[in-house]
Amino acid sequence: MKPMQKKGLALFLCAILALAALLSGCANTPAVTPAPTQDPTAAPSPEATAEATAEATEAPEATPEADATEAPSAEAISIVDVLGNEVTLDAYPEKIVSLSPSTTEILYALGLGDKLVGRDSYSDYPAESADVPVVGDYSGPNVEAIAATEADLVLASTTLQQDAIDQLKSLGITVASVEATTYEQIAETITMIGTLTGAQEEAAALNASMTEAADAVAAAVADLEKPTVYYVMSYGEYGNWTSGPGSFINSIIELAGGAPVTADAEAPWLEYSLEQLLQDDPDVILVSSDAGDPALLADAEGYKDLTAVKEGRAYSIDANTSSRPGPRILEAAEAVATLLHPDAFPAE
Repeated sequence: MKPMQKKGLALFLCAILALAALLSGCANTPAVTPAPTQDPTAAPSPEATAEATAEATEAPEATPEADATEAPSAEAISIVDVLGNEVTLDAYPEKIVSLSPSTTEILYALGLGDKLVGRDSYSDYPAESADVPVVGDYSGPNVEAIAATEADLVLASTTLQQDAIDQLKSLGITVASVEATTYEQIAETITMIGTLTGAQEEAAALNASMTEAADAVAAAVADLEKPTVYYVMSYGEYGNWTSGPGSFINSIIELAGGAPVTADAEAPWLEYSLEQLLQDDPDVILVSSDAGDPALLADAEGYKDLTAVKEGRAYSIDANTSSRPGPRILEAAEAVATLLHPDAFPAE
């Protein structure tokens, strides 16, 4: 495994542990979106959103010109974010900082890239995001650098960034935690961002396009036999980490017409024993691109004895598209579906 892969994987494992703690800790927090259903074809939909629509305000004797330029009311720009915090703005933001790759991708998908004045170092898509100044990394936002941008709104993640969030709020900076923790929550966070930025119509259109893409994948594999699948997030010195129910990966596998062998596991991310994996002997192995070349499993303890590895059914999947809760997650779903059911997706 290359040094950069090791660094990225180590950070990802830390993020997963923090996310697992967040999910378990949210059980008694009514404001946070509940755990996802087990409907394998569930897809982001515009209906599954936080309600926040602009209300018309009456102004006596207001001229048409005044009505056209009047700023939206604070009541109109208000959401409850994924951590259950109410976030209110007096006007739509002109300067935005994004502290997670998924929210950066969502901003660009909504046509708001020109408002981005700061990003985390892992935000690398689309390519033009490289021109935006870096204000720290995903697990260590630089509060001073963020404050220097004079941003109207900071879009943050969750557990790993809580200290920075608290410091930013103490400086009077508006922060919204809008990174999804489940597949179903992706549509909600897109709608939240659209509401806060005045891009409600664009958010609804994006959610609709994602729903359409998900429906197309589900329809293509609906009547096909479901191969059993195991996802390799890490192995060897980093431990045998994989995905469980409620994770983005398992949702993608199910949508793509597969049956995760960890469907009944107790957590969305977990260490899996080699003994159990050998007993499962899944039909297909999916390997995160952060974990290295799938061909290396042929020499890895335990993995080399799996039928899928012996017969060449271990495939790499892009870590970014499959693990970031944003618009490209449906690209990952189609890619996995093509690997599991190549006859259903003939090459163009």
